[in-house]
Amino acid sequence: AVRAAAPYAVARHLGLRLVSEAAISDGWGNPADWLQAAEEYFHAGRVPAVAGACRALMRRSGVSVGQHRRGHLDIPSHLRTVGITVREYEILQLLIDRLTNREIATRLHLSPRTVEKHVANLSAKTGQRSRLALREFAAAALR
Repeated sequence: AVRAAAPYAVARHLGLRLVSEAAISDGWGNPADWLQAAEEYFHAGRVPAVAGACRALMRRSGVSVGQHRRGHLDIPSHLRTVGITVREYEILQLLIDRLTNREIATRLHLSPRTVEKHVANLSAKTGQRSRLALREFAAAALR
């Protein structure tokens, strides 16, 4: 069905949203990914009612739903998929320049402790165990 609907983006994403409800209640398929794709499509297309329905269904099924801040669509999709936020993305970009937490905090008008928490979240989300590994990951991911 997904292949058949490929030329019809609105119908495909609406279908993903509708099928996800049954998939959640019956325990089949990959409804979290389907809802995320549909939500992003309808959010970008400025159809807030359907995007909101996708978000509500994701929350009811226990999926973490991130906020849509300005710059959200600037984050590469492979990083959005792992849940990297706009602020984390800004910090990831600054890590490439080998800035310390204090230097990043000064640039972004945050506390060093807040930057430390964001770096820890980035490490957890990307699976990188050290700051050096995270910096190398960032350099490769943002090329």
